[in-house]
Amino acid sequence: MTLNEKTGGLGGYINGVKRFSRNARLFLAYSLLSGLGTGIWNVMFNLYLLRLGFDIKFIGLFWLVDMGFHGLSAFPAGLIGDKIGRRKTFILATTISIIARGFLLFTIDSNSLLILAAVAGAGEGFHAVAGAPFMMENSERQERTQLFSLDSSFNMLSTFVGSLSGGFLPLLWAGVVGVPRLDPQTARLALVTSLPLTFIALVPLALIKEKAVELVGSFAELFTLRNIVSHGIIARLVLCGVFIGLAFGLSTRFFNVFFAEARRATDDQVGMIFALGSLGAAISVLLSPFLTRKWGKVRSIMFSQATSIPFLLLMATVPGLPLIAVFYIMRGAVYGISMPLRNQLSMEFIVPRERATTAGLTHMVFDLGGSFGAGLAGLLIVGANFAPAFFVASVLFLIPAVLYYVFFASMERKQLAAEPAH
Repeated sequence: MTLNEKTGGLGGYINGVKRFSRNARLFLAYSLLSGLGTGIWNVMFNLYLLRLGFDIKFIGLFWLVDMGFHGLSAFPAGLIGDKIGRRKTFILATTISIIARGFLLFTIDSNSLLILAAVAGAGEGFHAVAGAPFMMENSERQERTQLFSLDSSFNMLSTFVGSLSGGFLPLLWAGVVGVPRLDPQTARLALVTSLPLTFIALVPLALIKEKAVELVGSFAELFTLRNIVSHGIIARLVLCGVFIGLAFGLSTRFFNVFFAEARRATDDQVGMIFALGSLGAAISVLLSPFLTRKWGKVRSIMFSQATSIPFLLLMATVPGLPLIAVFYIMRGAVYGISMPLRNQLSMEFIVPRERATTAGLTHMVFDLGGSFGAGLAGLLIVGANFAPAFFVASVLFLIPAVLYYVFFASMERKQLAAEPAH
């Protein structure tokens, strides 16, 4: 190991990237493409529903169904991922999601929208459980934090481009088809543009040759959960996931509605704010390996989640769109540091044959919590007053920040003590 690697300098960081396997590089290419369509969708879909004439309560119901089925499918998706492998799970999930999203854009019937929300959510449930196990199995311990942080950073960089595009595409389509900028058709066409971009992201996944790992031998073993051995650790991860999901559903899922309805931001302003938020998070996520070397993963997670809370509260209370946008960007940047570390931590304390199942469980409770939180937000948000929902979310974000330290700090110390000295 070189001096740069020992000290965690820039040279060590670059050398770590050079050592990534071909599969890891292809997965990072997928991460760099996957946010293009997602960024457009995140900016415009809620606003599209508003322009169709649906109110915030219906948007809350939509996401209650979407995230509910996302959560319900995540656990069986994790089980299947531990049987058929990660790449197949990814491709299956993305295909289902693209088809469901396409149909979503060509119906205005509320019942049909909710049914398609369920299908799209189920597809995303399969998608969510494969990434962390794959990265865990295609990296060495000394490069793992770097790979997880780059995955998050690349995804956020592509989401930055997608969000920026999402804000300006309605204006572009308004000129092309000759309708007002706020016409639902412009939002629909912007969202249609996102679908092929999401499909293109599958190309690097198709080139991956999965590393052989121990998968579950039979479906009988799988569905009786005999592959699960780390019961206590998984239960702790599940509890943290419930609180984070509730807070996400109450706040993050409604940020675009908050900017548009409470602060009267235009599409391009919402897109720009979302894009800068993704860019800030993409940059801050690269700090994860350095903070891990200084404080460890658990303390870094606690710091990241707890420090983001004041910015969320300020968003709900201060006047003026520019200042709120600054707080939004700062909140995303600070909170983003914890995301790859949580994914890595959830994989390191368990064995390979239960990783996708564990990812399925944690995503299931996150999304079920988010589903309930989104439904509750639809009731708490009265008119343009988002403060009650954001205040409740702040409390819920703080609880898992503390729980991560209580649950995992001593385990991390023991793990570090057991590692051979370099």
